Amino acid sequence: MRKPMIIALGVGTVAAVAAAGLLPRAPRLTAQQTGDADLAAAARRAVGDPEGHRGLAVALVESGRVRTAGLGDRDPAGAPVEAGTPFEIGSVTKALTGMLLAERAAAGAVNPDDPLASALPRVAGPTREVTLAELASHRSGLPRLALSVPEIARISWANLIAGNPYARWDAERLVAAANEEAPGEGRGQVSYSNVGMALLGQALAAQAGTDYPHLLDQQVLRPLGMTHTMIAGEGLPPDRAVGSKAGGRLADPWVSGGYAPAGVGVWSTADNLARLIAAMLAGTAPGADAATPRFTKDERDRVGYGWFTTRHGDREVVWHNGGTGGFRAYVGFERATGRGVVVLGNTDRAVDGIGLRLLGVSEVEPMATARRFRFG
Repeated sequence: MRKPMIIALGVGTVAAVAAAGLLPRAPRLTAQQTGDADLAAAARRAVGDPEGHRGLAVALVESGRVRTAGLGDRDPAGAPVEAGTPFEIGSVTKALTGMLLAERAAAGAVNPDDPLASALPRVAGPTREVTLAELASHRSGLPRLALSVPEIARISWANLIAGNPYARWDAERLVAAANEEAPGEGRGQVSYSNVGMALLGQALAAQAGTDYPHLLDQQVLRPLGMTHTMIAGEGLPPDRAVGSKAGGRLADPWVSGGYAPAGVGVWSTADNLARLIAAMLAGTAPGADAATPRFTKDERDRVGYGWFTTRHGDREVVWHNGGTGGFRAYVGFERATGRGVVVLGNTDRAVDGIGLRLLGVSEVEPMATARRFRFG
């Protein structure tokens, strides 16, 4: 292992013992619903067991038509979920960061084959040589997270108590940590890296002379009309969903300027993400070429810039999921059928299978996609 994990396991044991008997009641999806009744009914069938879910926001795109529905509660007080309820979307943000690279490349502002240092000169050591395309496709050889041993223990503890494990990580600290890393022997092979995608977003912003939230808003979100998608800084979106563990413990929102391009602190809604999916299906989204598969991970999975393409039998779904301390998200679309889906949940129970069933994929491996590509 590149990082010793014994300390993290020890922290986990202590935390589990300390938390014994103190956990709140597990949430359960209630009968409350808003929006399209037929879609809500289909989503409930796709959910199956309601235990561990508190609220879900779903959107279905079919032939350019968008339908949305809310199921259950957005908070423990029982407020309803609606299409405009903000959820943390986690690593779905990586797809947006990949689109940002594709859009900047199409405009001639950057070359995906250029080294990271060309856009982010303060990166030092071997990391400066990895290319923007390698970062965008998880082929940089960089680890999942750039962490010291004490930081591993701190983040493990924060995850167990449902805190914000990335609170201290601004862009400068991210770069400093990356300077202590070196691409491993797996460079050139697809291996999921949060630090790599975070560095990509910070590099694109630095090259443009701005910060990541402003660049993403200007180049991707605003052209798509995603006006209710935001990166949390000093404030959080109003009427937002409240996240929790599937066992019921409420989770702190995640906020981190450094890891924002990888999915920390980013909030969106089902109706905003439906705009993204509809534009991806139409080929009109800024940086839509990011979803084109460029590299192979295994016999089922390929990756473009941020977006994954997975084969389910004779069908191919383009997608990304996301997970934070108290939220799960899934967006996906199938070009052959012209259908797309958004599923947002406010517990840490996976929603990938719900999204795939709504797309009509009948045989869904339980938790398979969530295990492969979740933030964590």
